[in-house]
Amino acid sequence: MQRAKQILPNINIGAQAILGLLVLLSILFLQTWLTLSIFTLGSLVIAAYLGLLITLLKRLIPIVYLGSVIILLHTLVNPHNQHFIFFFGVEGFNYGLITALRLLDIVTVTQLFMLINPLRNIISALSWIHPDLGMVLGLVLSILPVIRQQMEVTLNAQIARGLRIGKYPWQRIKAYLVVMIPIVIKALIRAQIMAQLLHVRGYNSQQEKRKIDWDHKDKLVIACGLCLLLISLGFSR
Repeated sequence: MQRAKQILPNINIGAQAILGLLVLLSILFLQTWLTLSIFTLGSLVIAAYLGLLITLLKRLIPIVYLGSVIILLHTLVNPHNQHFIFFFGVEGFNYGLITALRLLDIVTVTQLFMLINPLRNIISALSWIHPDLGMVLGLVLSILPVIRQQMEVTLNAQIARGLRIGKYPWQRIKAYLVVMIPIVIKALIRAQIMAQLLHVRGYNSQQEKRKIDWDHKDKLVIACGLCLLLISLGFSR
């Protein structure tokens, strides 16, 4: 994380966000597993150069598991399978591999952006669009741990009162509905209280928007994103 801050100290977060969006669009136009694999390898090399490889790999482990399931399902049950190795379909394997790699690349780019930029900077940057967006996102993220803790307390209290979760999905859904209803009601009450506190303290939406001041580095970053998008369009033909 420290090395990333040293390498990218003066690149505007807005330019980084535009670069990320262009890269995500580029991923959508890549159609072969080879180009997607090259993109994955390039992303990992960049993460290693920024000193974020280990942290990134830890966050990608669930996506790797999900991708493996996607490949297996398409290999076995894809209706377009025409050629088989034993009972594994070649067409389904190719389609599943492309889908899994595309998902992995999308999550990799998103996680790199979040690792490079602290959450407080992302929230602050949203004021370029509208001053209230940063406030809303900050409040939502601050209240999520409270809701999670409240859910655990409510679930334990209901279990102590005799609530049975059960083994089957419909039994679990019914049990969690009993827990979720009071959680949602308390969350709405808490949101109303926070809105009243903001109003009492004089918060309003008539704040001055931040001005975007980009230098040549930021423009160069966006130009690199456009070049990558054009290259991916060329590979998609």
